[in-house]
Amino acid sequence: MLMPINEMTELMYVADVNTYDLLFINDAGKKLFQFDDFKGLKCYKALQGLDAPCEFCPNARLSKEKTHVWEYTNPIINRHFLLKDRLIDWEDKDARMEIAFDITDSVNEKKQLENRINRDHILVECIRELYQNHETIDAINHVLRVIGETFEADRSYVFYMENDEMSNIAEWCKEGVAPEIDNLQHLSRSEYGWWFQLYDEQLDIIVKDVEELKKVNPAEYELVANQGIDRLMLIPLERYGKFGGMIGLDNLAAGEFDNAAAFLRMLSYFVMLAIRRNEDEKVLYELSYLDALTMFYNRNRYIQDIEELSKQENPAGVAFIDLNGLKEINDHMGHSAGDELLKVCAKTIQNSVSTGNLYRVGGDEFVVICLNVEKADFKGMIKKLKENMRNSKCEAAVGYQWTDNCLQLKAIIKDADHYMYEDKKDFYQRRPSSGRYRYQIDP
Repeated sequence: MLMPINEMTELMYVADVNTYDLLFINDAGKKLFQFDDFKGLKCYKALQGLDAPCEFCPNARLSKEKTHVWEYTNPIINRHFLLKDRLIDWEDKDARMEIAFDITDSVNEKKQLENRINRDHILVECIRELYQNHETIDAINHVLRVIGETFEADRSYVFYMENDEMSNIAEWCKEGVAPEIDNLQHLSRSEYGWWFQLYDEQLDIIVKDVEELKKVNPAEYELVANQGIDRLMLIPLERYGKFGGMIGLDNLAAGEFDNAAAFLRMLSYFVMLAIRRNEDEKVLYELSYLDALTMFYNRNRYIQDIEELSKQENPAGVAFIDLNGLKEINDHMGHSAGDELLKVCAKTIQNSVSTGNLYRVGGDEFVVICLNVEKADFKGMIKKLKENMRNSKCEAAVGYQWTDNCLQLKAIIKDADHYMYEDKKDFYQRRPSSGRYRYQIDP
């Protein structure tokens, strides 16, 4: 009987259910656990390395009629087994016979598949966040947290390349790890030539032991060692076919380098796509809502804001400012001189109004809307504005009104506009030679 059992490739042993004495173990078992003589050994000591019966021992669940099937990872040889146990008679003793089938490889393959599927789900989540959240830095920070936790890193981050310098624009740190983002701004090519050379070639930088850098790249070694980095991974971001930045992990789990590299390579495209979209949206916003000369809001934004603010019930003050004499400046000194005067006027308004939305709504017309401001405070700002206008190179007509409820905003805008033209009328009546078109129809 023992000959066929010893020829089995699976581990098979028999143990006394009362004393836990190891009564038999086949050749496959002896080889696995590296002993020849099992006499006098307890099953829990020989097979589990324990000094007392296993807490998970199945003896109480065994019967002679039914096989008990379970799984367990052996701590001595670190292999996972499918176990089939049965109660038998062995030399007039009740004994447990166990046959162990090594399923470690299949279990590992299953885990790898599950991990790959899980990482794919995480990748889709990250891409969705980058696509849907137009607050780009918030979206990137969310993604950095996800990948940092997924690959058990201390820190994850994104650097962006601009004007031959690279800066850390987003960072996630594990609890207890100090942020480094403020210390990693405007890294220049001259200081970190080795990094930049690899970046120009758009190569991954994978350092499994930073001590490898100490002799060959001392500047780079000092940079990472001072941050407590033992290992790191940097994946380049491509921008219009050239190096545009990088996404990286510090002190990621040692066994995750291959998985993390593949993941970050796929993610890098979508990170750069989000950054580029953000840049495009800023340009579109400036074209749509900002005046290029003064960087005040333009008339499009003014009209949009009026509709939105008119639905609120907060106090507000409105001032209309019209630059006097711009036409004469343009006619006699050229439009570049007129543009400089407009910029001086805009700067004067900006320095006079402590809080409020500033608009350039026409060639020489500006509007200030101050929300949630008390009447006395608003009048104080207008007084300061008029004084600053008198002391600057520009002279302007000013009309203003205040309301305790923005529901009346359109009405006080009309009144402020009216008072501004009353102020302007005085200026042009004192200068009848002006070609100002509105003066021609003023009574």
